[in-house]
Amino acid sequence: MDFGTAATRLRRRVRDEPRPPSPRAALLAVLRLAAIGGLLVAAIVAPAAALGTYTFTRAADDIMDLPLTLPESTNPQTSRLLASDGQLIAYFYEENRQDVPLDQIAPVMRDAILAIEDKRFYEHGALDVEGTLRAFVNNSATGSTQGGSTITQQLVKMTLLQQARTDEQKKAATEQTVSRKVRELRLAIDMEKQYSKDQILQQYLNIAYFGDGAYGIYAAATHFFSVTPDQLTAQQAAMLAGLVKNPVDYDPNIYPEKALQRRNTVLSVMNEQGTLNDAEAEELQATDLGLAVTEFPNGCVSSSASFSCAYIQNYLLDEPALGATEEERRERLERG
Repeated sequence: MDFGTAATRLRRRVRDEPRPPSPRAALLAVLRLAAIGGLLVAAIVAPAAALGTYTFTRAADDIMDLPLTLPESTNPQTSRLLASDGQLIAYFYEENRQDVPLDQIAPVMRDAILAIEDKRFYEHGALDVEGTLRAFVNNSATGSTQGGSTITQQLVKMTLLQQARTDEQKKAATEQTVSRKVRELRLAIDMEKQYSKDQILQQYLNIAYFGDGAYGIYAAATHFFSVTPDQLTAQQAAMLAGLVKNPVDYDPNIYPEKALQRRNTVLSVMNEQGTLNDAEAEELQATDLGLAVTEFPNGCVSSSASFSCAYIQNYLLDEPALGATEEERRERLERG
């Protein structure tokens, strides 16, 4: 295809228009240029059948109808019930999570997650054209479904899913359609404008699900290895980074061999990218997973002071200061 000729024709059409195009028409023109360029995003994120029914007019409609930014929200946090002497009585949570700032996360953890999820994170914007093209070529050649989503795009998806309250909203946040990917890209572009790369990476590590009830890097580090995020070693970080793609299939408690293989894949990628040298990677790949699991029982049932715990819980659920209804008060207790 002659890209120069196609672009010339498009410019002539725009020049001949008697009035300036509307924002929707301008966006549609951009989307047509994307078609000429090869449908970079759509080609790798949806089956061919879905692409056949998705038009660029619909893409323009989808983007123009979107809010400019994601609604403000905070990650659900774990609440802790403590005795007067500071002794832990119970945890209450909807999602077991404790947010931590990026400077309290071991640099090797950041290296590991970027190596396996988005190695050019600090070099591209919301969309990694190079990564998208690579995934497109790979998927076309092998029939696989290698992803091309950036850390920012993944964060948008995670945030929309976390904010979903109805089955319809959850379906919209996870459906395998071009329309969903267009929405995510629109919001990811805005997120890149509002926040620094470090802020995006910090939120990603705090919102991501690592499996077995561990939400965010703090819960993952303490649950699987009984350490805080700043204490993570390279092999521990590699295992955790490998879980994000599929925390169920790579759950080390259930599928240790799969988890080990996945961890070693992450170590290999870290070696390829220079964060580990050959000797370090080889030595670490020879180690076992080294799990040291700590459980975080939810509620009063497993508490060492279950009677007192239940009494205090019921008191809090009746406390108007925590919310107008029992449902609101329970959400406040379990979301931190």
